[in-house]
Amino acid sequence: MKTCPVCLASALQISHRRGVLEHGPLTWVGILPFRCGQCQTRFLAFALSDPRRKRHVGEKGLPAERRRAPRWITHTPAVVTVQTPGEADVVLEGTAVDTSLGGTRLRLPTLVPEGSQVTVALEGAKPRQGSVRWSHSHGEAGSLHGIRFQVPLERSGVHSRPLRWVILRRLLRRGLIALIGLAAIAILAYGLLWLINSFQTYDPKFYEPKDLERYELQHPANRP
Repeated sequence: MKTCPVCLASALQISHRRGVLEHGPLTWVGILPFRCGQCQTRFLAFALSDPRRKRHVGEKGLPAERRRAPRWITHTPAVVTVQTPGEADVVLEGTAVDTSLGGTRLRLPTLVPEGSQVTVALEGAKPRQGSVRWSHSHGEAGSLHGIRFQVPLERSGVHSRPLRWVILRRLLRRGLIALIGLAAIAILAYGLLWLINSFQTYDPKFYEPKDLERYELQHPANRP
């Protein structure tokens, strides 16, 4: 049974394949993309019996996937205040494993129920109101929680600086793929032209003596 590599949940959804690798070689060997229904993590897993491996089965019937905001690794200390109506607030200290403009993934010492309203104070940033989208216990290692902010982080904030590198890395990767594609097209075009010219080149050794005399008349510079 397949589970999410991040939150270990088993509620998985089929994800649309992207790019040439996922539509081609990875599908042929049975490696296909899935998305976790709790933490929305997209990952690749073996699925030899997946119907998407058949040529006549497409992905048009799949629901449109929501674009996820870019995430970056942080490992930043965080203070979480759990707000429960009619009860005193509970303050927990944990670590932000990764962050995006719209939320963060926190590791806390205790499990906070899904749907709880919390206030997250990342180190060096203003507290943010949010809610627990999902939570999963990891035993002695603590519990992972997916938090969605009510108000996204500012792009110019301290914790948003890695976003510039994430965007730059994406652009560089796309540019590198484009250069590799253009280089492959140029090599194929050069090879095709070389093959065409090789068929059009006159080689006297394949012709009779009368053809040699005609060749020498047409190319006097090549006479021995």
